[in-house]
Amino acid sequence: MAEHLLFSQNLKGNEAHKPISETFLGQAHIAGTGPEGKTCRECIFWHVWKERKLAGGGIEKIPADPGYFGKRHKKTPCELKKAKCNRPILNKANRLIPHSAKACRLFEAAEHVLPAKKGG
Repeated sequence: MAEHLLFSQNLKGNEAHKPISETFLGQAHIAGTGPEGKTCRECIFWHVWKERKLAGGGIEKIPADPGYFGKRHKKTPCELKKAKCNRPILNKANRLIPHSAKACRLFEAAEHVLPAKKGG
């Protein structure tokens, strides 16, 4: 389950602390520091790894789409499932983050961007 970063009680609700409070554990950097209006869904590093068997018997990991929730899902019907930020950073939390998380400063635009909802 993706969680926002937790800080001490000294973190106030003012504008200076807003990006930190919107950051999810597992993001490469602070949310909202990337391009205006962009989300993690539009980044090249937001995806799920899929394993593919090679002819020689080995296994290769390739990026794959995270998939969508079903129509009957209680919280987010027909929306994209959460995925990991796969930006290579040492000691970064290995957690799933939602597609709607605000982009960070390490954002790189993806060529193929999935729609936020299935069918639209």
